[in-house]
Amino acid sequence: MAGRNFACGSSREVAVWALNDFGIRCVIAPSFGSIFYNNSFKNGLLPVVLPDRVVQKLARQVEERTGIHPVMVDVEYCIAIGPDEEKYPFKIAKIYRDALLEGLDFIDATLKFEGEIVAFQSRDTKKRPWVYAQET
Repeated sequence: MAGRNFACGSSREVAVWALNDFGIRCVIAPSFGSIFYNNSFKNGLLPVVLPDRVVQKLARQVEERTGIHPVMVDVEYCIAIGPDEEKYPFKIAKIYRDALLEGLDFIDATLKFEGEIVAFQSRDTKKRPWVYAQET
């Protein structure tokens, strides 16, 4: 868990890699630096945005009830579950959620749409052939 605007100065992926190297797979905070937030998903780290009061409540509970995995995060249902078993819903884009659940990077996630991409290019080639002009 972290405070507001977590990693606002961490625009390189190295910040996410460092957390991953420590075994951290999720950070819960009221807000994140935008570049860090996007880099997190690209590297399999889940940034969960919850209201400040909820993050503080969870932090207090964790301090009071030391133990392994005191806060559980369910990516499939997009809920964080506190040590007191109260549930806190959070939102992430479907493409990010699916990529995390399926262990996909962004290229793999894009390739899931290969059929649609090929169909678009086929239609677009007929509309704008100059865009696809081949070298002679």
